Amino acid sequence: MQKQAQPQKYHVLARGAILADHHLLVAHCKGMDNTFLPGGHVEFHESIRTSLQREIHEELGLACEVGAYIGAAEAAYEDKGVYHQEIGHVFVTRLDHPDPGTNPTSQEDHLEFYWIPLDEMEKHNLLPVPVRNMIENYVKGVAGPFFGSTFEDE
Repeated sequence: MQKQAQPQKYHVLARGAILADHHLLVAHCKGMDNTFLPGGHVEFHESIRTSLQREIHEELGLACEVGAYIGAAEAAYEDKGVYHQEIGHVFVTRLDHPDPGTNPTSQEDHLEFYWIPLDEMEKHNLLPVPVRNMIENYVKGVAGPFFGSTFEDE
C-alpha cells in the first residue's frame, strides 16, 4: 500500500552472519549511526548465495563459504525523501581464520568493518532490528528459519 506519493525503491539483499569467538562482524557506512551485516544487493541472473560471495569479496577482498540459511528480515526506512523497503536474507557465512582481535580491511572507501561482542548489537545499533533476534536465536540453537519485520501487522 502506497502511503504517499514519493520516490520508492525496493531492495533484495543477501547478508552474512560472520561469527567468531562470541563476536559478530558488522559493516558501518561512514557518517551513519548504525551498523548492518556484511553483504548487499542481489543482482539479476545471480543466485542469492552467489550474490553474498560476490559482495563479501567486493567489500572485504576475501573469499567466504556461505552456509545455512538463518532467515529473513523486512524493513522500511526513509532517506533523503526516498522511501526504501527491503528484504534481507541472512546466511551463516564463514571466512578463513576469522580473528575478532583484528578488524578486516574494507575494500570500499565508504565502509568500515569491525567485530562487536554478541551482547552489544543494540549498543552498535545493528539494523534492521529484527536481525538482532535472528542472530540471538541462531546462537542459542533455536530452530529456524527466522522471519522478522519492522512493519506492524495491519
